[in-house]
Amino acid sequence: MTGNRDSLLLALWALAQNARWFSGRSRGGVPRRVELTDWFRPPENAGPGLLSALLEVAYPTGETERYHVPLAFHTTGDCPTAPLARINLEGTSFDVAEVADEPAAMTALLDCLASGAPGFVATREVPSGLPGRRYRGEQSNTSMFFGDLIVGKIFRRIENGPNTDVEMHQALSGSGAVAELFGWWEWHGAHLGVFLEALPDPHDGFVEACRAAETGTSFDGQARDLGRQLTLVHGLLASRFPTGRLLGQKLAAQFRARLEAAVLEVPLLERFRSPALRIYRAIEELELPTQRIHGDCHLGQALSTRNGWRYVDFEGEPIKSLQERREPDSPLRDVAGMLRSFDYAAASGDAPEGWRDEARAAFLDGYSASAEIPVDVLLAYEVDKAIYEVVYETRNRPTFTHIPVDYLAGIES
Repeated sequence: MTGNRDSLLLALWALAQNARWFSGRSRGGVPRRVELTDWFRPPENAGPGLLSALLEVAYPTGETERYHVPLAFHTTGDCPTAPLARINLEGTSFDVAEVADEPAAMTALLDCLASGAPGFVATREVPSGLPGRRYRGEQSNTSMFFGDLIVGKIFRRIENGPNTDVEMHQALSGSGAVAELFGWWEWHGAHLGVFLEALPDPHDGFVEACRAAETGTSFDGQARDLGRQLTLVHGLLASRFPTGRLLGQKLAAQFRARLEAAVLEVPLLERFRSPALRIYRAIEELELPTQRIHGDCHLGQALSTRNGWRYVDFEGEPIKSLQERREPDSPLRDVAGMLRSFDYAAASGDAPEGWRDEARAAFLDGYSASAEIPVDVLLAYEVDKAIYEVVYETRNRPTFTHIPVDYLAGIES
């Protein structure tokens, strides 16, 4: 089996090199090993056998990460797509393909949820036999559509413990603030994917904002509604998870630590060190309420539907560890994330002067209708977010780095 594992390891590594979900491309990562789960769907059944591969990647820093690729195993010669690899498993030769590349394999995956296959947990009745198709947009994970009823998400970077997207949808299902939860699948304490309601007539918030920016059309009404809906989400999360308090001194120290780590990785951030530290010092004497939050809030995480705005993708920032993403934080982190997103929409749509500022003001008006926002704290969170963006874009999308850099240039004065 060693030779088979080696060939599969190399095939998965080649797949990862060209995938948006692999974040180790600029960090000198190398493939260490591949781990296979138990069968979710044994190959003796009609159709492909299904299991998942966990690709372990090692970095020069000593860190390791695991990346998840669900696989379809076909009898040799029967694979409907170009196979990733041909391996011998349990005495049988298989052509192996990625589940998300095959409609029939995606349907079989959802049927695992419907039938209660090992590792699959359904929270409501799941129809079987729904046709599957892959979403081809850029994502840190991979989404699949099953008819017009269900959206499945394959989690790619896997850590032990409950995934925040599953956890949050469990808590918020039935509220009308998020898509309803159909279930998830897991292995050895780690969530591998989630299945959610397909929202009716959804429109990506970032796409809508970019379109408005391109045409110079006001986005103020939509931005205000987004602010109101985020207020609702935060209120629900505060009522369903533990809350706490955070000293400004501790928060400022966290911001400083992230700044220093970011400067080491992206030296161009050195020019912003002094103004960022000044902004962080301004919050040291404050005390902030904390709670569970979205954690990666931006326009692309909101969908406009026939029933209003819905926030989606509660996994938090991909660059952070699972433990960091589950810790209570100020809801102003989400507010800052949305404000940063208006910068991206304005830049992507080449918006006319004033569009960005008006959209930001409208969003804050909708969010702050029930409470006053501490401006110094919001600014500190926005600067911290922009610094994170510089690191993320440097790693993944270097041509976008100028957007957060341009924002940070404004804090130098």
